[in-house]
Amino acid sequence: MMKIDKKIIEKIQSLDTPTIISISGFGGSGKSTFAKLLGSEIQAPVICVDSFSRDSSASSLWDSMDFERLKKEVLLPFINGENPIFHGHYDSKLEAFIKDIRVEHRDRLIIEGVGLFRPELMNYFSYTIWIDCPLEEAIERGIKRDREIHKNPQDEKWNGVWKKNDLEYFESFNPKTNADLVVDNY
Repeated sequence: MMKIDKKIIEKIQSLDTPTIISISGFGGSGKSTFAKLLGSEIQAPVICVDSFSRDSSASSLWDSMDFERLKKEVLLPFINGENPIFHGHYDSKLEAFIKDIRVEHRDRLIIEGVGLFRPELMNYFSYTIWIDCPLEEAIERGIKRDREIHKNPQDEKWNGVWKKNDLEYFESFNPKTNADLVVDNY
């Protein structure tokens, strides 16, 4: 069971508000679990970058995520003091936007997902956390989760385009080195 060190919580609570905490790592590394636990500790909503996905069949560097829409619908409104903020949710199974999500906050927000530590977004983040896990282990976890919990096996994507995206992203942007904090999760 993953647990968050009190020093991490204290550090984040000491940051000036408004605060955007960005949590990234390979797919299957434990980002979502960590983000949910941290969110409950600091009373901050969690927004998953998966809501900003688009066609992932032929992408690289996680450009299957619409980071421009994330910036427009979440990051800028949050920084400009809007509360609540609203963002669309893309359902990859239906390949369509299915709803707007309303997010109320207390001047802290957590964004979690793959591919986040890229130059065009880093200035929006107050604190960045990389969930460190070997890629092969993360892929195994992701495959198991999709099969057992989501009942939606996607082995081909995990071992294909998603693995390729993670490798290219890691080599291009060096996210582990650029993080304020690296959390070992293996």
